[in-house]
Amino acid sequence: MSDSATGNNFQVVCSGVLPGFSHTDARSALAELFKTTEETAEKILASNRAVIKAGIDEALGEKYLQKLSSIGIAAHLKPEPVMVASASDAAAISTATGGGGERISSNTGAATRHKTEEHVPFVFTGNGFEYFKIWIVNILLSIITLGIYSAWAKVRNKQYFYGNTLLDGASFSYTASPVKILIGRIIAFVFFVVYAVAGELSIVAGVIMAVLLIVFIPWVICTSLRFNARYSQYRNVPFVFHGRLGEAAMAFLLWPLLGVVTLGILMPYAYYQQQKFVYSNHAYGTAELDFRATVGAYYVVFLLVLGIFVIGGIAASLAGIVLPLLAFPVVAAVYLGAFAYFVVATSNLNYNNIHVREHRFEAQWKVQSYFWLLCTNTLGILVTLGFFIPWARVRTARYKAEHTSVLAVGDLDSFAAAERDAVGPVAEGVGDLFDIDVGF
Repeated sequence: MSDSATGNNFQVVCSGVLPGFSHTDARSALAELFKTTEETAEKILASNRAVIKAGIDEALGEKYLQKLSSIGIAAHLKPEPVMVASASDAAAISTATGGGGERISSNTGAATRHKTEEHVPFVFTGNGFEYFKIWIVNILLSIITLGIYSAWAKVRNKQYFYGNTLLDGASFSYTASPVKILIGRIIAFVFFVVYAVAGELSIVAGVIMAVLLIVFIPWVICTSLRFNARYSQYRNVPFVFHGRLGEAAMAFLLWPLLGVVTLGILMPYAYYQQQKFVYSNHAYGTAELDFRATVGAYYVVFLLVLGIFVIGGIAASLAGIVLPLLAFPVVAAVYLGAFAYFVVATSNLNYNNIHVREHRFEAQWKVQSYFWLLCTNTLGILVTLGFFIPWARVRTARYKAEHTSVLAVGDLDSFAAAERDAVGPVAEGVGDLFDIDVGF
């Protein structure tokens, strides 16, 4: 596309620091070049796709690239999309040229930005051997400490996977205290000890403890989801969970019970209510997640899974009649196939119906590729007697990232910054007595 034909329709997009250059030096040079603060320059470099100049022709764009390259800044030209412009109060950096040389200066003020829907993929940067070292140490220390270190192991695991999962060049973070997780596990352990002892001493006491366990399930679910959301962050903005006990009891006790009573007819509806409870009660900062899936789609998934088992069962029976040794491989293939389809179908259904303000998620998981991942992971774990587990987890995390993205309208960095300002005072609040991770 020629600028002579289309006019000023190019953007200069910063994509980080060039190899061989110091990040600190490049940031300082960028701040000096545009007469701005180093904090602003750092935000430009951190975003990995910041538009530092828009509405220029290709020739002027090339001059920008040369100038930025000379100070160690990687950048490229990008054609501007033809979209309806929306007003923004974001600062704009502009340039002025004149005389015998080039002069770049900054002018700050209100600017008009073009908002277009853009695929922003998730990226997973971890590798199997790196995680193996964390995994094996976690196991050994958990055994040596009789399970006490498992709380620290959980934090290390989450921090590794969160830290290696990137969206728009920024990673997620997990900031929970292992001590609070340990307290939750002690509570669970004490409860089960009392439950076991009560069952041995008296049938009535055992029944009472079983009823208490069922009653406390909604509290456990809400407490754990609230804890994990509170200490999960993206661009220093925490997630929030505000589900209520009554909603949790309906989704995880009443509807599954009705599913059993109706011989499975209401099970897809129960599953739908559980997904709706989890997703619609989460928020990113003050931006609540809007879950738009319909119950009919879950019924389709459950019916197809049932069909896979029925057809697979018939195939396994026929294989057993012809050659008994084929029965087990056929059953295993049917189970893995049904599981792969269920995971792929529900993941696509869930993610494709999550909206956050004007942004939304998009998942394109494939049954065939996920089935292959599942089979090779299972085989690797069996052959290595479990030592392939770290590689299996890393491969699964990479698959999820590669097949999931965010359809962003506008700049995610600006969106996160707005949420960071909105939740700043609230996020500093002190947790209450039940700010622990209680998991059974």
